[in-house]
Amino acid sequence: MAHFKGNNPDDGYSDNPSAVSAVPCKIPPPPPLPKSTKASVPAPPPPPLPPTEAPKISNSDFLRVMAAIQRPKSETSADAKPPFQRCHMFFYGSLMDPEVLQAILDLPEPPTMKQGSITGFSVKMWGMYPTLVRNDSGRVSGTFWEVTSEAHFLRLEAYETSAYTWCECDVELSDGAVLHNCRTFCWAGDPESEELEEGSFDLEWYQKYFKPSVTRRR
Repeated sequence: MAHFKGNNPDDGYSDNPSAVSAVPCKIPPPPPLPKSTKASVPAPPPPPLPPTEAPKISNSDFLRVMAAIQRPKSETSADAKPPFQRCHMFFYGSLMDPEVLQAILDLPEPPTMKQGSITGFSVKMWGMYPTLVRNDSGRVSGTFWEVTSEAHFLRLEAYETSAYTWCECDVELSDGAVLHNCRTFCWAGDPESEELEEGSFDLEWYQKYFKPSVTRRR
């Protein structure tokens, strides 16, 4: 009978599968990775974090407006001014935001406002707030909304503070139509006052930093 090497247990090799698995098998290590010839480049620094604090305001105008918001409605009065008449109000500052107007007037929902513009005025800045001054060649864009309640108009006056007074204007719509006998709030003092500066109102900046302080009071 022929003798096969695999049939002898002493040879370290067997036809028995369990015997084969018991034999240790060495796996050669993987070859080393080739060294890069390129110089290592340091990782770029992370971008700066966005600001988390609102910019500081040195003027007291914001505090005056906030005091007007907190004033009870019963403290507002028409004094010796002409009686209220139903009218469209033109807004060019923080009141362009429907939610701000809702908070100031304590409306059940944000009002529907439309786009328009007025002529004969230009904008100057009183601290962080815009105001209108007379300018025959000027044009100001904003929104308008119909005020049907004297109580609402008085609340708007309180919000604007005594630094503003209302004046009449004509609002031009986007389709060219004109609304006459409208009202808006303009600067009550000297248009050349040192309190005023050249500039423009940034509604998005106001909404980001100061709108919550008004709307959360509802």
